Amino acid sequence: MATAATNTGNGKIRQSVRGKKSKFFKAEGVDELVSVCMTLAEELWVVKERLAAVEALNAKERLFSEKDLDRMAKSEKFRAAMDGESRAFIDRVFFVLREQAEELDADFKEYPLPDAP
Repeated sequence: MATAATNTGNGKIRQSVRGKKSKFFKAEGVDELVSVCMTLAEELWVVKERLAAVEALNAKERLFSEKDLDRMAKSEKFRAAMDGESRAFIDRVFFVLREQAEELDADFKEYPLPDAP
């Protein structure tokens, strides 16, 4: 089972829940796929709300232009920051699959091969 980090006051939170996993679909992997889709939907909604707020603020205050946005998106510093954010995003979205893989690795027992005759 995946190792759980607990909230010890240092900012770490538990990354897994121990106990019986709920299953909603009989087919193998469907629950995990639905979980990934729901996580993507949550992430997308947060971005849509945030973008709507930025666009509304920019329309009112005229804080930046399209050229400013393009310049920022192409800057090396911005790209480097986004690369880190990308890895964190992928970890969040595919958490359930990573947890499943770790569980399989922990349960895997390789049996010794029989002696050759």
